[in-house]
Amino acid sequence: GFWIWPLLILCVAVGIYRWLMAPITLQVMQTNPPPNLTHEQFEKAYPMIKTMTYSGAIIGPVFVVLIVLLSAWLVNLTCTVLGVQTKFRHVFSLVSACSLITILQLVASYVVIRMKGEDIQSVQELQPPFGLDIFFSGLKGPLLAILNFFSIFQIWYILILGLALAYMARTSKGKAFAAITPALLVQLVFRVLGSF
Repeated sequence: GFWIWPLLILCVAVGIYRWLMAPITLQVMQTNPPPNLTHEQFEKAYPMIKTMTYSGAIIGPVFVVLIVLLSAWLVNLTCTVLGVQTKFRHVFSLVSACSLITILQLVASYVVIRMKGEDIQSVQELQPPFGLDIFFSGLKGPLLAILNFFSIFQIWYILILGLALAYMARTSKGKAFAAITPALLVQLVFRVLGSF
């Protein structure tokens, strides 16, 4: 199990990040409550919101494991369809190792958010623009999620995963990148759903 360490490190990193972000998120929400809630409704819902925000430190890592598993399964399935010889165990190890790039994005996000400090006015601003969203301000919802998804870290992840798969499976780069596309689309769908 080469996959154990990358996945374990990633889960710990996501858990720590969510835990450190919880008080910042709650502070931003208290300063600017969601527009669909009155002040009284927000105050009443706050204990539940607080519990949910902190529980993200536990739910986040579980979600990460499921996404890595699903991504590896989809890559392996697409490889089979394209006639590329792979073993799920190897693909899972590869996806787990490449997912470590996510940790760099978490660290970068946390540093940017800490530097901004009091300037953060909305929950959207808790996702620093490392992607195409850097060129657009005031975006919200699914469009922001799509542009934010294609960050420098995500593009790095796509390149490393595609090239490593091509090398591991002894196949063309074209087939390797085609094989990882469904997994990337699923990750993008999860990101868009999360934006709602």
